Amino acid sequence: MNRVFFRTLADILDAGGSADLLTILAGEREGRALTAQKALVTADGLVPYDEGLRGLWEELTAALPGGDRPLSAEVLGVRLLAERLSARRQLIICGGGHIAKPLAEIGSLLDFDVTVIDDREEFANRERFPRASQVLCMPFAQAMESVPYTDGSYFVIITRGHADDRLCLERILPRRFAYCGMIGSRKKVAVVMEQMEREGYTREQLARVHSPIGLRIGAETPAEIAVCIAAEIIQVGSGLSAGSVSREGLERLARGEPMMLATIIEKRGSAPRGSGSKLLADGKGALYGTIGGGAAEARVVASAPEVLASGAPRVVLCDMTNNDARQAGMVCGGTVEVLLDPIL
Repeated sequence: MNRVFFRTLADILDAGGSADLLTILAGEREGRALTAQKALVTADGLVPYDEGLRGLWEELTAALPGGDRPLSAEVLGVRLLAERLSARRQLIICGGGHIAKPLAEIGSLLDFDVTVIDDREEFANRERFPRASQVLCMPFAQAMESVPYTDGSYFVIITRGHADDRLCLERILPRRFAYCGMIGSRKKVAVVMEQMEREGYTREQLARVHSPIGLRIGAETPAEIAVCIAAEIIQVGSGLSAGSVSREGLERLARGEPMMLATIIEKRGSAPRGSGSKLLADGKGALYGTIGGGAAEARVVASAPEVLASGAPRVVLCDMTNNDARQAGMVCGGTVEVLLDPIL
């Protein structure tokens, strides 16, 4: 096992960065099978899993189409999957009021790394937000300068007043982000936006803000408003290309522990997870990540001991349209092609 490869990826994600993970799904060179060979494309350059294949990877990356990730393509006679991996998604909630409490719970359930900020102790404490990764009780200006975030961060501005809302927005807009939503009526939001445009913010910057925040579903209670905000975040996030990998599972790989890596390489129909979704299994019961749950995932997990024992990668088709799937209570009607890769 190339521990350095996985340690490099872990360090990049720990620093809040991202990298492209390239995996060969099918192909050979000079009689050598290349299935499951990997390489990282980082800000510092190319990192092959097998240094002996550097020349091949240089050719493949030069010929690989740009654009959205994940991407499955035939490149120089090789079937290749290109994914963009990023750190765990970060949800930063500015304001610890009545909407923030259910929103932080939902964010945690959606596997976000949740940070809550408020300048009032009664609204910014661990008892109120037990599932948040971070709860900061400090002035908003100070907190917005001290919280580390990336171009994949999600911001929700729901402070107790428009002055603090605007203060937070002013510190977010100059940076790149995945999502920014701000609470307020259409009239009040329009006034704030007009003022900020007069002060030099561009229309393009202001157009990136989702405000009034959330999908229009007739929400009234704090919990309902939290749901509509979360729904909008999901909607926006579904159009982004960055994927993620379990940090705990990745750390085990970096320590040299054998694991089976299952990756969805193609989805057809209404399967619950798409291309690039990952699951790590050690063959002894420990699981990290998911490829959608249900019978399909159970089949993949059950195969982990045999895949690890064989040492040979393989591609399996999980069909969720047949009678077995229906009897198991699965409501999806699609199929997923999954690469099972023993990392030894």
